[in-house]
Amino acid sequence: MELELTEVPKETREEFESYPNVTGTGIGPKQRAGQPDEETESVIVFVTKKVSEADLGEDEIIPSEIEIDGKTYETDVQESGEVRALELELTAPEAPMNLEQRGRAEIQEIPESLSRTRRWRPAPAGVSCGHPDITAGTLGTQPLRTQDDRLVFLTNSHVAANSGQANRGDTVLQPGPYDGGSAPDDAIGSLLSFNAIDASTSAPYPENKTDSALVEVKPDHLQTDIWELHEDLREFTDAQIGAVHVKSGRTTGVTRAKCTARHASFNVQYSHGVAKMVDLDVFNAMAAGGDSGSLIGMEQEDGFYGTSLLFAGSSSITLGVPMDTVQAEHGRLTPVSSQDLVDADDMRVTGTAFRVSLDPSQVIHRWSGPWDDRYAVDFVGHPVNSGDWVDVRVASTYRTASGIYYQIRAENKWSSRSADCDVNYSVTR
Repeated sequence: MELELTEVPKETREEFESYPNVTGTGIGPKQRAGQPDEETESVIVFVTKKVSEADLGEDEIIPSEIEIDGKTYETDVQESGEVRALELELTAPEAPMNLEQRGRAEIQEIPESLSRTRRWRPAPAGVSCGHPDITAGTLGTQPLRTQDDRLVFLTNSHVAANSGQANRGDTVLQPGPYDGGSAPDDAIGSLLSFNAIDASTSAPYPENKTDSALVEVKPDHLQTDIWELHEDLREFTDAQIGAVHVKSGRTTGVTRAKCTARHASFNVQYSHGVAKMVDLDVFNAMAAGGDSGSLIGMEQEDGFYGTSLLFAGSSSITLGVPMDTVQAEHGRLTPVSSQDLVDADDMRVTGTAFRVSLDPSQVIHRWSGPWDDRYAVDFVGHPVNSGDWVDVRVASTYRTASGIYYQIRAENKWSSRSADCDVNYSVTR
């Protein structure tokens, strides 16, 4: 459906928001018997909970029509629930633990859920990340290049910058603090660019256009894949009313939903108050706490096209900032492919998969992955301290729908001393 209206005028928004129970407005097809009427463009009025007109006072009933620029549009009242920013709302553990503190298990099992909350190097889009002062959100994109040729990934301001209370250059962790991430070992990048979320504890609430942040990274810290989508990010485009969109997020994984409205404005609850967020894309419910920062988009024959940056929602709807708005804030962002990360004469990328601490003669097994089966991956151990003697080799592999996991065996060859070892990977593209 092509929309004729490109905004709900401010005076119209304010009129509807004066009614009790109203959370926001938008533009989209009118719902009739639960189905969108693609022939009828309407002004949507979102309410916390739909109430029968019989239970409302005469001055509390939303008018059935509204005039905008000399044309009459039908209104459509839709239920949104309480709309909140979707950072994980659970309390962080008192003391996040690294793997060496968890009973020193001999084998680290592959989580049944192929957990997005673990530490990944290189990390795919769709896994846990966050500023040290928040709980956890989602690492939103594969590598992107900024206009001044910096390598970054995209997520929310309230995920990477604590809604603007952070400082440029701050460390961003993967996984996020709630999932055990801590500095400096789990640093994946540094905060480069972000907007502050202007919020208030009482109306009128200040307007904001975006909730976004860029995190600068090294080439070997990110995969060029989006977890379980199996499509490369090709470009950014506009969300399409009625089309099915998809996202890959920390908490709910890969989910799909239709875009139901655009050019929407909502009062969104943040930890420090309520912010009025304007010119948003609205989708059916597809996210939960911790999915903030996910890139929403459409799967096409030639790849994945990002449309919106997921940041808020409820049990009924999910909200995203259009990528045009994000780029207006941060400048043009260009997706990076795997070949773009290496020089033409250097077809290998290297980095550190993890560090292990071994007791005398101890043998452990660790899993690394998922790795795309297009790549050949080798693992080599490099003792941290002079004189340490550690044997590292691939013991087995495990193929899943998400890619290949490598089980890595590390053995301390000394029987009289402990050893620390970095397990490095080398990827042939």
